[in-house]
Amino acid sequence: MGSLVLDLQRDVLDRTIHITDLLRKALMVSRKLKITDIEEWLSDELNGYNGKPVPSYRTLSGELKGFNPYKGWRPIMLGDEINDKISVTPIYDSVSQIIDLVERSETGSMTIRLPQKMSLYIMRVIKRDIEPVLHFPVHQLVRIIHITKTKILDFALDLETRGILGEGIQFSKAEEKLAQSISYHTINI
Repeated sequence: MGSLVLDLQRDVLDRTIHITDLLRKALMVSRKLKITDIEEWLSDELNGYNGKPVPSYRTLSGELKGFNPYKGWRPIMLGDEINDKISVTPIYDSVSQIIDLVERSETGSMTIRLPQKMSLYIMRVIKRDIEPVLHFPVHQLVRIIHITKTKILDFALDLETRGILGEGIQFSKAEEKLAQSISYHTINI
């Protein structure tokens, strides 16, 4: 029988294996080893953050624009400080939802609608009835996927470094005990 941890490392490097399968395998490893904060992170990546704080790599930076029926998408300038605050947004979606957005993108950019109160406020400030939206490049979503994969690899490599490999899909009591020192901070989440 092989090692679940080494299999996970191999799978991360295999481009044919879907990231949700990697997340599930890593979740199984973390649950069997009782590494609760890694388990929580993996679960959030699989199911979405549902209003919880997101890791810094899940924050997108875009450009605030409004659609002018005569000139198309035009930047909305509210001043550097305000634009900087408005143009950054957390992404709470699950990894599978992010992948779906990337695959459906036809233009290389995506838009996010702002909360209604914020939109109405901006429309009052610019004195135009143009709905503001946040435009950002799709590669920022792809970056979230790649960072997630790298963090799974970091987790598996950290386990190997500590001598935690498992046999088949089981871990020894000694391996479970060694794993208790692993946390979010160990793999920089």
